[in-house]
Amino acid sequence: MDHTLALHPAAMQGQRVRRVLFAILAGGGAHTLLCWITLQLDFFRGGDAVFYPLFAIIWGGHLLFLTFMLLGLNRRLSEPAMIFPLMVWSTTGLLVTALVVDQARLCVMMIFFAVVQLGVLQASLRQFVVLALYCVLSYAVILGVVGVYWPEVVDLRGEWMQWGLFSVMVAAVTLLASEISAIRSLLGKRNQQLAEVVERIHEMAVKDELTGFYRRRHAMELLAKACGQASRGAFSLAVAYVDLDHFKRINDQYGHSCGDSVLVRFSEVVRRHLGGQDFAARLGGEEFMLVLPVSDRDEAVNLLEGILLGMRSQRYDEAPGLVVTVSAGLAMLDAHESPASVVRRADQALYRSKESGRDRLTVDESQ
Repeated sequence: MDHTLALHPAAMQGQRVRRVLFAILAGGGAHTLLCWITLQLDFFRGGDAVFYPLFAIIWGGHLLFLTFMLLGLNRRLSEPAMIFPLMVWSTTGLLVTALVVDQARLCVMMIFFAVVQLGVLQASLRQFVVLALYCVLSYAVILGVVGVYWPEVVDLRGEWMQWGLFSVMVAAVTLLASEISAIRSLLGKRNQQLAEVVERIHEMAVKDELTGFYRRRHAMELLAKACGQASRGAFSLAVAYVDLDHFKRINDQYGHSCGDSVLVRFSEVVRRHLGGQDFAARLGGEEFMLVLPVSDRDEAVNLLEGILLGMRSQRYDEAPGLVVTVSAGLAMLDAHESPASVVRRADQALYRSKESGRDRLTVDESQ
């Protein structure tokens, strides 16, 4: 839909790239800085020999995410935002560094809440639960590994108390995330409903409800654009005025419901003959305007003759003996002619069709 509240795809992609770039610079930068400080304090097990290769891998992964999105490859995925994979990768980086950081392990793991922040308005509740379980259980495994291989450098009792506190905080954040996810889902549905209402209002404003044709004002705006394109040589432009013959008599004799059926049937006949760039407008009552980008006048004449023939062949259940005909006037846009002028000539041609007995097409030759 042209009038939805959604962003243009290019704008959405730019928004995704900016979000990922910010997350990498802010979250990844804070993680790197904290671990560098622990390195300076001699709390980073393995020293420079472990720190620099490890963070080269972590930042290499960040750059791969960013490059993947800059190339637009993420658009092929079912989740083009790539929030959950990025959160899993960032959490993995925290867990790996938590294995080799002593006396500051909880500080490193607290960055996990910044990782969660990245997905608050994007990830689903299920993804939050999976990520939380992955983080908490992996943290427990790390403490078990540290307790087995390096018991002398840690206070295991204190570490497990910190793990318990961290787990409770993760559970609380997950519950909060579930509430935000529910609100986000509700807002998404409301936005979709609002978009549908906006589209409906727009349709009502520019289109006739019975026939689906454009209303006069919007049709004249479109005609002005089409005249501009035709004047630049994009195509030849034909404007036709069409009138249902003796329509008032149909309403009086068969009723307005039958008259509405005739209008609907006329709109169906017209649509079968219009091409992709053509459009029709209901100017009021039984009067219509057709705007036809064509290659030449003969194409427009053939199209209108087909509409006239199509209407003659229509039959109506509520009025078996009724035969409805239409009169039409056609004018081809002259070079640098105004929309009002070509419309006036088409209207005059329609008048001549009526004067000549109706059920016919008259082509204006006064160019």
